[in-house]
Amino acid sequence: MKRILLFGLCYFCCQCLWSSRINCTINEMWRFCLTEEENLYKKSFDDSNWEIVSIPHTWNAKDAADDIPGYFRGTGWYRRNLYIGSEAAGKSVIINFEGANQVVDLYVNGIFVGKHVGGYTRFNFDITPYIKVDQFNLLAIKVNNAHDADIPPLSADFTFFGGIYRDISLEMVSPIRFSITEYASSGVYIRTPVVTEEEVEVEIEAKVDNLTLKGGNFKLEYCFYTPNGSTAFKYTDKVKLPADSKEIRVVKKIKIENPELWSTEAPNLYKVRMRILSNSDGHVADEVVTNFGLRWYAFDADKGFFLNGKHVKLIGTNRHQCYDGLGNALRDEMHVRDVMLLKEMGGNFLRVSHYPQDPLVLDMCDKLGILTSVEIPIVNGISESEAFAQNSLMMAKEMVKQNFNHPSVVIWAYMNEVMLKPVAKSDTIRYRQYCSEVHRQAFMIENLIRSEDPHRYTMIPFHGSISAYTDAGLFTVPQIIGWNLYQGWYGGGFAGFDKFMDLYHERYPDKPTIITEYGADVDPRLHSFQPQRFDYTSEYANLFHEHYLKSIFARDFIAGAAIWNLNDFYSESRVNAVPHVNNKGITSLKRELKDTYLLYKVTLCQEPLIEIGSKFWWNRGGVSDVQGKCIQPLKIYSNLEKLKVKVNGEFIGEVTTIDKVANVQIPFSDGTNLIEVTGESDGQMIKDYYECDFKMLPRTLTSGQDIPFKEMNIMLGSKRYFEDKIANILWIPEQAYVPGQWGYIGGNAFNVVTRHGNLPASELNILGTDQDPIFQTQREGISAFKLDVPNGKYAIYLYLADLSPVVKREALAYNLGNNVLYENTSERVFNIKVNGSYQIKDLNIAEQIAGERAIIKKLLIDVTENNGITIDFEKVKGKPILNAIRVLKYD
Repeated sequence: MKRILLFGLCYFCCQCLWSSRINCTINEMWRFCLTEEENLYKKSFDDSNWEIVSIPHTWNAKDAADDIPGYFRGTGWYRRNLYIGSEAAGKSVIINFEGANQVVDLYVNGIFVGKHVGGYTRFNFDITPYIKVDQFNLLAIKVNNAHDADIPPLSADFTFFGGIYRDISLEMVSPIRFSITEYASSGVYIRTPVVTEEEVEVEIEAKVDNLTLKGGNFKLEYCFYTPNGSTAFKYTDKVKLPADSKEIRVVKKIKIENPELWSTEAPNLYKVRMRILSNSDGHVADEVVTNFGLRWYAFDADKGFFLNGKHVKLIGTNRHQCYDGLGNALRDEMHVRDVMLLKEMGGNFLRVSHYPQDPLVLDMCDKLGILTSVEIPIVNGISESEAFAQNSLMMAKEMVKQNFNHPSVVIWAYMNEVMLKPVAKSDTIRYRQYCSEVHRQAFMIENLIRSEDPHRYTMIPFHGSISAYTDAGLFTVPQIIGWNLYQGWYGGGFAGFDKFMDLYHERYPDKPTIITEYGADVDPRLHSFQPQRFDYTSEYANLFHEHYLKSIFARDFIAGAAIWNLNDFYSESRVNAVPHVNNKGITSLKRELKDTYLLYKVTLCQEPLIEIGSKFWWNRGGVSDVQGKCIQPLKIYSNLEKLKVKVNGEFIGEVTTIDKVANVQIPFSDGTNLIEVTGESDGQMIKDYYECDFKMLPRTLTSGQDIPFKEMNIMLGSKRYFEDKIANILWIPEQAYVPGQWGYIGGNAFNVVTRHGNLPASELNILGTDQDPIFQTQREGISAFKLDVPNGKYAIYLYLADLSPVVKREALAYNLGNNVLYENTSERVFNIKVNGSYQIKDLNIAEQIAGERAIIKKLLIDVTENNGITIDFEKVKGKPILNAIRVLKYD
């Protein structure tokens, strides 16, 4: 973290040293209220009872993650009385917004200034005519994140957090200035139309304003600095600026010999400081400093991506801009850390999805050598309105103008999975009309981007349907096709990915291609030694990524791939193991690393590495064998070939890695276990450690065993382990009853029946708990659960939840066919007896408590005469159920 903060400090200090403008954030002391009232911009309004908030801010940080379906999408008001001092005299005063979702109306001193549409691009307003110098000025900002059919995105698998969620700043600048109000850009655009190892042609286009009433002649000074900071050369040109003129275009062309090229290994950045000088006395009216890089690149349909003439496989991630408990209102250093995580993993590619993000993201990619794709937020579909088309075009222009000078940007993208939710079935006239409009809007955006920036590539990311995008004629529009593919997760098997890509390349051999999304959800609390699709375990996701990574590297025509996603992110409509969160990240919402991150790190990094899988699984457990051990598999990731393994100081063997993976069987003991893995590289010893607390269950529960019975936590109908990290306990899978041990009698494991096969756990959001996986499986029709425990006092906790939904929800488009077929279980009534004594009679969960809600029944019992514990489930109507059971010995 110190390294990240130091990097950030250096960056901000450089900005201050170079800039002659006054530019300071105004993030603090905003009065805020959620209200649909319209006249809150007036100076006479009393806002003293409003909440005080700081920017970045979102009003959905809590309600988008609670148990109540939906989240607030409406209007919020921000007000602040801001003192603007004498330093503003004679200058233009600009208010800059880095991001606010999604429609903003600005008022200054009770007067309407302007409106901005779109939640993810930057924007600004010149408020000079509305302010009073040396006085307090009322800023009133109305922000609305309500659904609007004319504003993309219409729908998406992420939460549309409302609010001013990025910095606001006040900038004071000369009225003779670079055109910073041209789409909130810098007013400077640097192109490198010809780049070789020997020489580079650089074209610098500047837009200049003269907002004074007097025209005149000025000088435009260019000072170039090499990547090490030394002055390379300086030029001065004359420019004539008419009175009250805006965006006067000035172009300068130069050549740089023997350039230091920008690459992923050596991200060399040049600087150019541009000044507008008075022709008479050389006074500096304005200056701007711009970083730029010198590189050339190309995408080839057969061979992939080339940077400066060298083949580079693009491997990295997508990224969403949210964090645990904060929504999308992140501090600057959190954006910096995310890009650092990608770099430390060895990634060289970031798909900035599904929208432009904080300016620091691309700044960091420039500095660290990470290539990027940036896109506008058209997701899932379009509206067939001219207003929607024009808003999309405006977003595209803002995206390109604002991010034009970043050497890391090689692709402009738009229309993610735009044929995922067409308005009609494919055999109808209405469908063909929709396809035609999709093509028309795509063609408009494509033409705009290419006219603004003819040197970069364009891309549309498709979902896994060749026919849908053929129908819309989109294969002929962008220069690159992106594929979002999830074979082996939403349906089918891993090999379906290979088959799909080979078929596609056979049909479209001349189209460059990137895998823009692929991934599997992981709840790091869940594990399984029999992993299944949609079980949310680390082990299944590991298998998924191991296959995809190998397949991607085996196909040169796949120019690159971006994992979905760098981090888990909020998606309010999702349920699953962690409600309201898409868990496909290779790090968590808190940026805790998952096993999948480790796999990519050892694959992509050059230095020798060993990373033990499951190293974050502290509360581990299982049933002892006759030797008092429990043998469980452990996965090790390494770019070394031979590895030696020790368990609790004892050498157990040497293993060989295949495709960077080694599998080893570990004999765990009760209590703390320390696994040490070592390997050698060029005489250097490489090590990794894994420590866990193994909670051993005795092989038989009767008294007199070496391992006494303490507690047992069993999930019924499940093959998964669940780690409760808060209580430091482990839940283990069920087993059928074995005399002398424990287990269920009768019934069947609950399966979620879908049109594309059965899934191992319910998708419901279980209300009243944050431990949903414990309740999302069950045994239906169970007749009894027996434990042959020794005599003593016990607490029995019965975990129950009816997994038939109270409200049938609209299926997520992203499940791509896993539509659940629900069974009517309203007639489920049963009794519960413990050792022959009724404890609960006529339990009807649906009527008495309600389905989809966590129920825990605690029962106390004395076991005597070696009778153990027998819990009987008597059917009255329908099938009795049990989701989980916890048994705790008190004495």
